[in-house]
Amino acid sequence: MARLDDVKLLLGIKDAEQDELIKLIENLTVSHFVAYINKELVPPECDFIITEVMVKRFNRIGSEGLTNQSVEGLSQTFSAHDFEEYDTFLSRYFGLNTPSGGIKIL
Repeated sequence: MARLDDVKLLLGIKDAEQDELIKLIENLTVSHFVAYINKELVPPECDFIITEVMVKRFNRIGSEGLTNQSVEGLSQTFSAHDFEEYDTFLSRYFGLNTPSGGIKIL
């Protein structure tokens, strides 16, 4: 299943009305991720990260730049770095230990 279809399924979107927006989010997410891991392509084992971050970015539309938001008693906190929660996985996947807490792929 393509990332577009996966994201739409996770978000409960059944039409094609937001496909262009989701494709843009995909392109930006992939670009940021490959720069983050210093690779040219997303390894297939890391594809789930792209899908999960795409959903987060879609849900964050309209709240860009905020670290937290409260609306009618509902409070949301946004991570400042989309890929940080995957650092442990990425360190294991690439066989690296980075004491600074970041990923450094050479």
